[in-house]
Amino acid sequence: MHIVHEDDIKGDHIEAPYKREIKHLSAPWTLGSKNLWIGTSTVAPGNKTNAHSHETNEEVFYCVSGNGIMIVDDEEKEYRQGNLVYVPPGCVHQVVNTGEVPLKSLCSVSPPFEEKQFRDDHDMES
Repeated sequence: MHIVHEDDIKGDHIEAPYKREIKHLSAPWTLGSKNLWIGTSTVAPGNKTNAHSHETNEEVFYCVSGNGIMIVDDEEKEYRQGNLVYVPPGCVHQVVNTGEVPLKSLCSVSPPFEEKQFRDDHDMES
């Protein structure tokens, strides 16, 4: 059995204008998961994720806390605690924090990201 606690995971810290922290709770390069990636994404107030897509991965976002806007392709919707958003493969998506507190999402991706793909899609250095 593998158990991790979010507080024990260092995470990736990305600077403005895409200021956020991403924690890889379960990934091929962390727990060795083979069929999905699960992590948290916390976007700082007044910031957003980079607009990007994953060609072969579907993704869901569940809003744990905070509020903002979710953009998928050309559609823009309110995104707040309790919302779940499904993003099909190939769709450009972006999370915008319009609130005054961090916007935290629990995210799941299948098939799972490979580490290089994750870093490339999210405009991070390898």
